[in-house]
Amino acid sequence: MGLGDAPLLFKIALGCGLAGLLFHLIGLATPYWTSLTLFENTIFESSYHAGLWRGCSGSICGKVSNAASWLEAVQAFAILGFLAGVAGIVLAFLYMFVEQLKKDVVYIVAAIGNLAAAGCIFLSIVIYGSKVENGLSWSFGLSIVGMIFFGVAGVLMGVNKFQNKS
Repeated sequence: MGLGDAPLLFKIALGCGLAGLLFHLIGLATPYWTSLTLFENTIFESSYHAGLWRGCSGSICGKVSNAASWLEAVQAFAILGFLAGVAGIVLAFLYMFVEQLKKDVVYIVAAIGNLAAAGCIFLSIVIYGSKVENGLSWSFGLSIVGMIFFGVAGVLMGVNKFQNKS
């Protein structure tokens, strides 16, 4: 089975998984999970934005060091989500293109990888959102979008598997 022979739901699931990976990767790497303007409308106005790895005040940026334990948990779950997403997508491609791997277990593990990615990203978002109440920004939002795409990919793969059960 090549991509042309794959069922439509599988193709949509694969596209959702790839979109989820792209959105989460951008959200993971960019320093805009939080964005604030301090002392707005004064001569002391300053902007601050930070991600999981870097923080910037004005045009001066630096890496996050001595991070709080909750931020380390967010970093860990975000990375685990990324890795689970990569595993799910790689297994889906292997299932599709490698004849020896066209087994139910490979397909199911690929679907579970997408769902695990969504779950891990969900945990990172919940932890971060519970600790940072103001100024959540676009990188945070992109990871939310990535989580949704991974969840949809996992569900569609499951629906496709049970719909085409022979």
